[in-house]
Amino acid sequence: MTTLSHSPRRGLTWAVLRLHRVPLWVWAVMVIAGAGGLIWLYALGQEAAPHRGHCGVGGAGTLEYAVEMRCERNELESAEMRYEGHELDFAQLLAWLPFGAACVGAALIGRELQRGTATLAWTQSVSPARWLAVKLAVPAVALLGGMTALTLMFRWVWVSGPDSGVNRWSSIYFNAAGSVGPAYVLLGLMLGALAALLTRRTLPAMGLALVGIGLAYNLGDGVRSSLWPASEVRGPWDAALNHVYQLDFGMIMESGKHVSGLDCTDQAVPGDLSTCLSDHGAVDFYAKFHPTSHYWPIQLVETGIVLALAAAAVAAAFWVLRRRLP
Repeated sequence: MTTLSHSPRRGLTWAVLRLHRVPLWVWAVMVIAGAGGLIWLYALGQEAAPHRGHCGVGGAGTLEYAVEMRCERNELESAEMRYEGHELDFAQLLAWLPFGAACVGAALIGRELQRGTATLAWTQSVSPARWLAVKLAVPAVALLGGMTALTLMFRWVWVSGPDSGVNRWSSIYFNAAGSVGPAYVLLGLMLGALAALLTRRTLPAMGLALVGIGLAYNLGDGVRSSLWPASEVRGPWDAALNHVYQLDFGMIMESGKHVSGLDCTDQAVPGDLSTCLSDHGAVDFYAKFHPTSHYWPIQLVETGIVLALAAAAVAAAFWVLRRRLP
């Protein structure tokens, strides 16, 4: 009789896949459903593009033409409103997925520690370090793959759809349409695992992990503006600066000092900017902002920081595991 060679590492991976096949299938269904929803959103965005002749009103008279234009305008506005609402829903869903990943990491590790099945696995020729590595690798690959696919599809839909006037620097859209989204998902998973190793209970670990990813989100929002050197322009604001990442604005005094927040909203003669400057003892306006060209550099810098935090959480998880071995 021959004995088949069997790799403990491969066997453990297969065991994890078998044990958690239901959550993995649920995640796969969610990704497929999300992809289908984004394809539908793309079609809705194309429908909301400017169009004519959808009302079926004939004739070239003035009254018929006015009715047709009003009908087409109402159709277009309705389609745009539906598109904008659903686009925001998808952006919020993607932006909050890292919180779900934090709960997954906490439940995945916490449940086995709480039930004692982890200790049983360690007695079956599987070292604790290898057990934790496989437990984290399998969901990490699944979550990263699905999140990356949904992020790319959402960005495709957003860029190709009608301009809804949403600032690309909005926190929700920034996290949903760039590389930081998958990075935060990975961080959430690792924070959940670390919290489970610290508490050895599922529910407390979930709470602790949610607090951790929430703090990381707020930290990202707080430091994002300082991740790349800002640009500065002088002179009155124009329409080109309405959708940039605004950091500061004000007036430049005769001494050269920049005074933040000064504007001309309360001037006696609207539009007379020279008088407004003179009344404030200033010589010019200024604004500090991040232009469109800074979008991807800031995305990549923040992604690197989040991945570094995720690596630190993984290192801390292995350290806690070694410290708490029976």
